Amino acid sequence: MKRKKISVFQIVNASILILMAVVGILPFIHMVAVAFSGGAASASNSVGLLPVDFSLEAFREALSDDSFMRSVGISALRVFLGTTITMVLTILTAYPVCFDKKEFPARTFYVVFMVITMLFSGGLLPAYILNTRLGLVNTIWALVVPGAIPIFNVIVLLNFFRNIPKEVREAAIIDGADDFLCLRKIYLPLAKPALMTLTMFCIIGHWNAWFDGLLYMRDNTLYPLQTYLQVYLSSLSDIKSQQDVVQMLSVSDRSLMYAYIVLSCIPILLVFPLLSKHIKNGLIIGSVKG
Repeated sequence: MKRKKISVFQIVNASILILMAVVGILPFIHMVAVAFSGGAASASNSVGLLPVDFSLEAFREALSDDSFMRSVGISALRVFLGTTITMVLTILTAYPVCFDKKEFPARTFYVVFMVITMLFSGGLLPAYILNTRLGLVNTIWALVVPGAIPIFNVIVLLNFFRNIPKEVREAAIIDGADDFLCLRKIYLPLAKPALMTLTMFCIIGHWNAWFDGLLYMRDNTLYPLQTYLQVYLSSLSDIKSQQDVVQMLSVSDRSLMYAYIVLSCIPILLVFPLLSKHIKNGLIIGSVKG
């Protein structure tokens, strides 16, 4: 058997990718090491890639924070509601506009309209006024409804649908199937890679969002996780009492801060491997045909 030759481009490309992977993973390893280090070691900035004076105190402190655990629950609810609503609306929007002009004459109008909304928005202030007048402020719906239909997701999915041979749908219609049955029995099963990709986008987007929580939640007990972390960690270094000084001797601000961040990353790290195998195919196929 002839051995496959490895080109110079492949070697350079692999080297660059490995370097980028190392550069990306080292800060996270350092963050984990600091989170598991003792207060004195982390405060003196003497922790590298391995924990120094191994300690779980920072994680105990973080997990005993009732506000933190409540914000985790709010973010979990946001991810569930937001992902479900977004995926349902994205599917229902992408399916009709995947047909050509003969089947759906108004297709071009709707596609152009959606692209315009993706490129231009009304602005932050009008969005805030609208959500306030709709009574969404201080409710979970303020975090879910405004971005319920990401146009980028619709474009990816409609392009994926357009790669499905139209003869399959025509044969189903001849056999008596309607559009909803075609969508449920043909398009959705064949579009599984794209659906898993968009689901991952939705989960990560909702889990990492923080600004809308700061904008629409006037009660800090309703903050989602990332908003709570942004507000809490920005004031973590403030010493307000003697108790704070005593606490810093056992748990430094850096250890506690990184413990919060590590805990907030765990759900995404658990979900990503389950969906990652579909992401490559979903992105490639959904972006080939426009």
